[in-house]
Amino acid sequence: MKINAWWAGDPAERYWMEVTDRPDPGVDVNAPQRNARGIEEWSYSLVTELRPGDVVFHWHRTLLGRPALAGWSVVTGPLAEEDDYVWQARGTYGRARGIPTIGRGWRMRCGGFNRLERPLDRARVAELRPVLEEVFAGLKERFGESLYLPFIFYRSNEVRAAQAYLTKFPAALVHAIPELTEVEEIRQAFERDAPREPSTLGRLQDVALRLAVERYSVDMAKEHYLGLGATQIDELGKPYDLRVLGIGPERHVEVKGSTSWRAEIELTVNEVRHARNHPTDLVVVDRIHAVNDGLGGWDLSGGELRVWSDWSPEDDRLTPTRYCYTLPD
Repeated sequence: MKINAWWAGDPAERYWMEVTDRPDPGVDVNAPQRNARGIEEWSYSLVTELRPGDVVFHWHRTLLGRPALAGWSVVTGPLAEEDDYVWQARGTYGRARGIPTIGRGWRMRCGGFNRLERPLDRARVAELRPVLEEVFAGLKERFGESLYLPFIFYRSNEVRAAQAYLTKFPAALVHAIPELTEVEEIRQAFERDAPREPSTLGRLQDVALRLAVERYSVDMAKEHYLGLGATQIDELGKPYDLRVLGIGPERHVEVKGSTSWRAEIELTVNEVRHARNHPTDLVVVDRIHAVNDGLGGWDLSGGELRVWSDWSPEDDRLTPTRYCYTLPD
């Protein structure tokens, strides 16, 4: 069927929402090509709009004991057609029939379920109603009515997930909802790193682990300096990770983490420049033990912390690994 692909051409519009109660969210997104009446439905046809690297949010009816946006997964693909696709429609007509339907279906593989640290349940979504209304109104003004949006407004104070299998989750909502910041950060990190390994769509999982390792390493470094008597530690991130006060002159700290033993680390140009111009400590936390918790997260433990005080990167220890090339006119 014809889809109003209002998101086409916008690289930021990579988000969708599945409404489900299946026991294995994040394995794939799948739907029949036609409903039980033999008619195409947009919420099924949207499966064909997914692309590898897209993010699918999962509104799950029972996973948390209540309906909620519980987690997300990454589309890996490819899109597959199935001849003997079996499903039980959830609508009034499908329930009345009482028997499964067999036909052709769509199936798009995903990379596994990642649980949100702060899920969004109905009460929280209701609090976000002004944000939803503003975003939806702006989209309707630009693109019309057929937007396939993930939530509907019910009565004066209630918001519900749309009664559809797959919907389009506007990128503006991802930026506007604080609980979804972690997903946006992981996606941005993936986009930033993708040119190095363009063929590995599964890198989103690697990026999730990397962010967890970075968080763990920074926390270990903070504990180290607090143990030395630091009275204040500020997290900056760029161009260095920590500012430490209370143990002599102000210290700037660059932190690197790894699950393996490291004989070398990667540094940005700004990190090198800053360390050469300011008193800086280099902290490396490696040999961190990481275990996938089966829910898209990581349990980290152990780690060996090493400190190089008053560190300044020496030229003979720096090896160029990437270049910025200015194109000729």
